[in-house]
Amino acid sequence: MKASINVQDHIILRTFSGDIHLDDIMKSWEEIFSRFEDMKVFKGVITDLLEAEMHLDGDNMNMLVDFLKEYMDRMEGTKIAIVMDSPRTMTNTILMDQKMKHVQIKPFRTMREAYDWIAN
Repeated sequence: MKASINVQDHIILRTFSGDIHLDDIMKSWEEIFSRFEDMKVFKGVITDLLEAEMHLDGDNMNMLVDFLKEYMDRMEGTKIAIVMDSPRTMTNTILMDQKMKHVQIKPFRTMREAYDWIAN
């Protein structure tokens, strides 16, 4: 997998590198759901995309939203911070937040900003 998943200060940290496709993102979520039964014990999830090149389009985003909605009972209220430097990925993140009403998804440019938002 092109993602590493760790926990620090009750925050799940997911870091991607290289070329990332829908399958890579879904596999990383599957790993999170298999490792962490109760997502509500965590403050949130930070996804670091600074070293990744995202290859997603609108159809892929819809597939990802549909996939995550299957786990909504475990994710409800979760804060998800996406750290990136790509304007296209930032736009996709904002659109995804609009589609996922029971979680908070917000884009950030630095890990510090993402951590501060999740921790508070």
